[in-house]
Amino acid sequence: MTSLRADHLSLGYDRSLIVDDLSLELPHGEVTIIVGANGSGKSTLLRGLSRLLRPQGGSVLLDGKSIQQQSPKQVARKLGLLPQTPTAPDGITVRDLVGRGRFPHQGLFRSLTAEDHAAVDRALAATGMQEHADRITSELSGGQRQRAWIAMALAQETDLLLLDEPTTFLDVAHQIDVLDVVQRLNRERGTTVAIVLHDLNLAARYADTLVAMKQGAVVAAGAPGDVVTSELVGEVFGLDADVVTDPQTRTPMVVPRRAAAADRPRPVLEIAHSLLMRTHVAQVENLSPTFLRLTLAGPDLQHFGCGAHPQDLRVKVLVPPSADPGRPAGTAAASAAAPSAGARGDADPIERLRPGASCTEAEADAWYKEWLQVPEEVRGVMRTYTVREHRQALHPGNASPHPEIVIDVVRHIGGRASEFLQSVQVGDTVEILGPNRHVVGPDWAGIAFRPGDARHLLLAGDETAAPAILSILEALPASFTGDALIEVPDSADEMPVMTRSAVRVQWLVRGSQPSGALLEDAVRSCVAPPPFLEAGEEPEDIDVDQILLWETASGGSLPFYAWLAGEAGVIKQLRRYLVRDAGIDRTQVSFMGYWRVGRSES
Repeated sequence: MTSLRADHLSLGYDRSLIVDDLSLELPHGEVTIIVGANGSGKSTLLRGLSRLLRPQGGSVLLDGKSIQQQSPKQVARKLGLLPQTPTAPDGITVRDLVGRGRFPHQGLFRSLTAEDHAAVDRALAATGMQEHADRITSELSGGQRQRAWIAMALAQETDLLLLDEPTTFLDVAHQIDVLDVVQRLNRERGTTVAIVLHDLNLAARYADTLVAMKQGAVVAAGAPGDVVTSELVGEVFGLDADVVTDPQTRTPMVVPRRAAAADRPRPVLEIAHSLLMRTHVAQVENLSPTFLRLTLAGPDLQHFGCGAHPQDLRVKVLVPPSADPGRPAGTAAASAAAPSAGARGDADPIERLRPGASCTEAEADAWYKEWLQVPEEVRGVMRTYTVREHRQALHPGNASPHPEIVIDVVRHIGGRASEFLQSVQVGDTVEILGPNRHVVGPDWAGIAFRPGDARHLLLAGDETAAPAILSILEALPASFTGDALIEVPDSADEMPVMTRSAVRVQWLVRGSQPSGALLEDAVRSCVAPPPFLEAGEEPEDIDVDQILLWETASGGSLPFYAWLAGEAGVIKQLRRYLVRDAGIDRTQVSFMGYWRVGRSES
């Protein structure tokens, strides 16, 4: 039986220590569940136990030997791992995904043997996924997809299985389904299992051994009935609660006495939708005359995400104030005199959104209004960018050992933010405001792209919308049709398009013509008014010089959906044409004015 033990283990990222001098041994043949508040070090501990994170002190012993001194293939033959929010390659079937679990047992040419196929069949049967074996993973429900990943880990046929938050973003029924599968595997196969969970009641229900963590240390460990007490719940989770007996399972069940007071400080990781994350520039790429690509990396990005493909997910880049009005922010001289990351002081409302901070729910909700009251020369400004890619730590495409995000910057849109990002160099610090994966779910990825039941699309915009349109196209399944119209200044700005959908992509090169010059005719050719159609309702007039042009619609049950973004005046006219002249229901049109001619963004 495989053994796994942490011996005086210390773990962290760069100079930040998360787990300090922790010792823990997983009991043979039991289900051990690790719980704790967000930021307590649960997932960091699991990363250390699985060899994904090198210890800063102490050691992890797998079968009595240092796990760091064993090869990845040796470790994978003994230990199966399901990380947080794993990503499957596009178009892969369940059977092929599960087959990847046989990698540690394959020879030089990596072809599946008869024994490999038998192991895959056993894993599919154990997780109840036989009938879905030939389906594309992206077509599965959340619970089915998680069972497919568990099957892949089972196909390794190891004695030890580590699962990092396997129920994240699943509804209650699917959470129970996944944990039932894991418990059955433990009971029938004797597999030693370690799971990181957020739900204390589920943890108490399924654990043989419960480990409670706070601030990187083990506070209590033992049988759930011994560990889960009112005192521990208050200490570890900051929750005033009674502990009663679950009438179904006879395990401890936590019943809050009252909701957490709104004026009680709580870890920001538990309550804030957005976090202030410190990153550094890991890579700078000149894509074309118009587009610059920046790769941002850093330990804080372990908290970034929403459990889904980015789609039109956005982040806000915090641009420091310029030290010299005649010199753009971001240059060496300006950065030297501007406030450094984290040096704005606790009085700055945005500082309360750092991953290690605590605040009340009211403070988490009010930070932006308060931030705007800080003088701009002190707080700086913000600019929104689409996330083109989000990669976890140790992804083979990473330029650093940390989690990374990729954003594309449009060069010609003037203003301090654009100038700042065009001047940054590898190693420079860039602070962003991004989604807190502990709080937000997959809907956050489609923050403005919500087609509902519609499967025929119109995506239209200028170069400022290109990153979002390309990201949306990458996420679309094969069932979508329609048109994507992207207007750019130069033919060299045309970028490769990766999509499984049947959406037709047209690059409109306007040259020296004004922005939007080609979009209206292109939209008219794609969405022509039906014959004998009476003019539709005139949409309300919006003064794009005074009011933000932004409305997110949901396609509902209708078959058509339009997503428009770019220069505000142009987008206003395109929306007017679709609603008034083409008779499109206004609830089928999302429109966003990203910028305005004659105005540089701040």
